Amino acid sequence: MISTCTMNPSLDYYMEVDGPLQRGKPNRSNLEFYEAGGKGINVSIVLNNLGIPTRAFGFVGGFTKDFYISLLAKYQEIRPYFTYIDGHTRINVKCHADVHTNLNATGPYITDADMKNLREKVERLGDTDYFVLAGITPEYLEDETADMLKKAIEAGVKVVVDTNTNIMRQVLPAKPFMVKMTDDDLALLVDRELKSKKQIVAAAKEIHEAGARHVLVLIGGSQAVLVYDEGVYEGEVMDHDKFVNTVGTGDSLVAGFLMDYLRTRDVLDSFKFAVSCGAATAYSRGLATRGKIDSFYKQAEIKKLD
Repeated sequence: MISTCTMNPSLDYYMEVDGPLQRGKPNRSNLEFYEAGGKGINVSIVLNNLGIPTRAFGFVGGFTKDFYISLLAKYQEIRPYFTYIDGHTRINVKCHADVHTNLNATGPYITDADMKNLREKVERLGDTDYFVLAGITPEYLEDETADMLKKAIEAGVKVVVDTNTNIMRQVLPAKPFMVKMTDDDLALLVDRELKSKKQIVAAAKEIHEAGARHVLVLIGGSQAVLVYDEGVYEGEVMDHDKFVNTVGTGDSLVAGFLMDYLRTRDVLDSFKFAVSCGAATAYSRGLATRGKIDSFYKQAEIKKLD
């Protein structure tokens, strides 16, 4: 089974405003709504839309906990498996105006007891499980989180890492199933500027050689590159002149890859499906749905790079 983990989930409060925001003056929205936010949760939502069940790990608590979990109830295939904490799940404000503005909270403090609870849950996973850690991890938990992931890999769990580069760096020698990152993340990971696709591909190959079985890089939000044992491949996710939404595009790549890989064990077809999921999200107001994914899959092209 696939499990996702969001270390610092958020209750996202969306406000849509006509025209530009007025600094120093009252601004009135014309539409408001809430969503359960977090990169791991995004992966679970896209997998839900594909009919794949997941367990959602992470930390939720405080007065926002019950409402956050209630927002997930509409997704039949998501099984909440959270660790409940005393701190409040953060509220992020997403203001959509002529220029989108996000106000993101720091989030609650995670105690040793909270982390111990999460580790015990992860320790129950085995060699038939996939575990996706996506989203920012608090810096004070980096070493312990990396240790948790390494032990999961040793137990045969197929671990996907899309989080702080420091954690990725520690986990690479354990040979995770996949690492997913942006080109900016990749530059931090290899500690140098990456100014061209050639340099990005070379750096991604280094990460593969360092231990990651599959390296998935989202370049500038528009192209995806996959590096694995059989070579380097690329696919177009979106056209910057036509896209609707960038939130969750990378998470959709991960969800699509895992869904297809579970079914086919074909890495290239899984990459094609991943690119289709990313495109379906990029050209939608929300996360990818099955109908849009299928339509993009029919026209998706995967090319091998020299």
